Amino acid sequence: MGTREASDYGLETSRRLAYDLAAQGVAVISGLALGVDSKAHEGCLAAGGETVAVLGSSVDIIYPKDNITLAKKITEQGGAVMSEYRIGTSPQAHNFPGRNRIINGLARGVVVVEGSKRSGAMITADYALEEGRSVFAVPGRIGDSKSEGTLNLLKQGAILLKMPAIF
Repeated sequence: MGTREASDYGLETSRRLAYDLAAQGVAVISGLALGVDSKAHEGCLAAGGETVAVLGSSVDIIYPKDNITLAKKITEQGGAVMSEYRIGTSPQAHNFPGRNRIINGLARGVVVVEGSKRSGAMITADYALEEGRSVFAVPGRIGDSKSEGTLNLLKQGAILLKMPAIF
């Protein structure tokens, strides 16, 4: 999970982490959003893994539209695109916390790569903490607003996720 406006570091970390997890047989569940989520789905697919995209709209209205091709690839490779919303439901801001709740409910743990303190990824991490699930956070640059959320999670006791050097 992470921000739509990710840094190059966040995008590459997300893709590589999802690839490595998928290669070990771990399914990747995310929200099909631009940025970190998309890269996680792509990394998982590149490894031949299973990925599930949970939408904040109905399954007939893929959002964002830029990810229609990615959603199709997910289902073609045996993954799933799912939603709790009835057909014809457009993406609306109040739908996304529910989407994040479902992502948490399907997952054994939550990985946050980048995000501000008040992002959807942090909502998902909060749900995970409430449910007693593991929360992992990738450290980012101190002072970078995209790292505020992950650094805060680490202060709260999230599990530090270190990646091999990727740059």
